[in-house]
Amino acid sequence: MEIIETAELLLRERALCNHCLGRQFAMLGHGLSNEARGRAILLLLVIEGSKRIHEGDDSGKNILKYAANHGFSKLAITTLKSAGIIIEETENSCYLCGDVFKSLDELVHQIIKKLSKFEVESFLIGIKGSSKIEEKEDELRVNFKLKWGESIRNELSREIGKRIMKIIGKNVDFEHPNILVLVDPFMNIILLEANPLFIFGKYRKLVRGIPQSKWLCRQCKGEGCPNCAGTGKMYQDSVEELISKPLLKKTKGRIAKLHAAGREDIDAKVLGLGRPFVIEVKKPKMWKIDLEKLEEEINQNADGKIEVDTLHLSSKEIVKKLKSSGQSTKVYRVLVEFEQDISEKLIYEVLEGLIGKLIHQMTPSRVMHRRPLKLRKKRVYNLEFKRLKSNCIEMIIRCQGGLYIKELLSGDDGRTTPSVSEICGISAKCLEIDVIGIEIGEL
Repeated sequence: MEIIETAELLLRERALCNHCLGRQFAMLGHGLSNEARGRAILLLLVIEGSKRIHEGDDSGKNILKYAANHGFSKLAITTLKSAGIIIEETENSCYLCGDVFKSLDELVHQIIKKLSKFEVESFLIGIKGSSKIEEKEDELRVNFKLKWGESIRNELSREIGKRIMKIIGKNVDFEHPNILVLVDPFMNIILLEANPLFIFGKYRKLVRGIPQSKWLCRQCKGEGCPNCAGTGKMYQDSVEELISKPLLKKTKGRIAKLHAAGREDIDAKVLGLGRPFVIEVKKPKMWKIDLEKLEEEINQNADGKIEVDTLHLSSKEIVKKLKSSGQSTKVYRVLVEFEQDISEKLIYEVLEGLIGKLIHQMTPSRVMHRRPLKLRKKRVYNLEFKRLKSNCIEMIIRCQGGLYIKELLSGDDGRTTPSVSEICGISAKCLEIDVIGIEIGEL
């Protein structure tokens, strides 16, 4: 009888709707909604009140009066009439929610109308504006020593989510929803936040002279000027733009941002299996995409400049892993030209002086305008070479991600040590560089 006695005390003090009454006992009776739980408790109160009246206990009349004012009015009033007691039917708004649960169907209709502008596969409901109610509920639970309840925030999000799922046939996703629906049911405010769409893939850059990301014109900062022929850009194309244009068209997203496992110089190709990347589409309106068809469209529109493959849906967590480029291993093919002829003996001295060694690099002078000044320590794992001319060799360099290869050759006026130039005593420079391998482990 503990539940009935507690409910009787509750309803004596406060008017509660079925939802708010049942929510105080939410941990009891698995599979029941709070509304059903509240109705069941009120039904038991009516039965208990009727029993007491038949036993000559006048407290039964009060129990039936509480029930009459809290959702079971007709049944309670009929029971009282059978005992010769006539009362007026009254309507009391719920002390906790203010009867907000009565307007949920209309609220759900408004939400679905807003969602119709998007092609969503999943959603999540977030509830705002319930802090004052939760404070009142906490006080109620302390005063009546209630220990089985849940928050109104949980119940509202669950009830709204269930009704939307039933109507539109889409699922709630607690981890990676397409859209977060923020609802203040007390002020009838609905806000939709479209979560970014993340797509993983690998790209190969097949031509030189294309940056990885869009470069704004240094003079006009993207406004358009004679220096950039009105484009606002330093370069007509970028890997990021070549990937994003077909994607933005399909998703109707606002902008797209490329996150890659490191970055190559503009004059470098990316070959082999390609560079892993995640493209992030901000504020998309469509999430269901044929990725095989998208892959074909990107490659076709790129016109031989880049190729992408292995496209599949991804997440923000993978972006974080990609950014940890220091944990990756890179393989480069470089054409090295020396200021004068170089002997086989000196080449082997270079190999011996670099293989397995930790390279100390201050931020290279060529990137000081866009990189912070810091000392980087990166390791060379292996070196192979093939002589092309008396003063020119091809080198295959396997090293830790983040090592600046051009400076490994030139020394950058002592900012990189040891270097090829330092070890052999002959100035060396990079004629060509290609990324031919990127090893980043499991993603």
